[in-house]
Amino acid sequence: MHEFGVLTTFLSGIGFGGVLVFLIKHFLEQKSKLKEIWLLDYKAACDGLLDAYREVALTNSTEALNKYAYWELKLQLYASDVVLSKLEEMKSSPPSTSQRDLAQKSLLKEMRKDLGLT
Repeated sequence: MHEFGVLTTFLSGIGFGGVLVFLIKHFLEQKSKLKEIWLLDYKAACDGLLDAYREVALTNSTEALNKYAYWELKLQLYASDVVLSKLEEMKSSPPSTSQRDLAQKSLLKEMRKDLGLT
């Protein structure tokens, strides 16, 4: 009878461990999926902002400015505070100056960090 208790304890321990491993694996997979979705959305926001910025530089049309404003707002959902402050620095710098060039480089560097590329 004592052996039966040991056996059931052993088997239930294996079952509990299996359930625990399954739950941990499931949690980590979900977290990974969310991270992947976030990364894809953030990349799309960065790409959209840079494309709209190019369009504003070329045409300076109302449509281009509206597109830029949209992507800037969308970027605020995903970007780190550092990226957002670098974006403000770039916007406040005078166009066609070395200050703007440095601000652009700094913004791109911080976006790359957020994307995990550096």
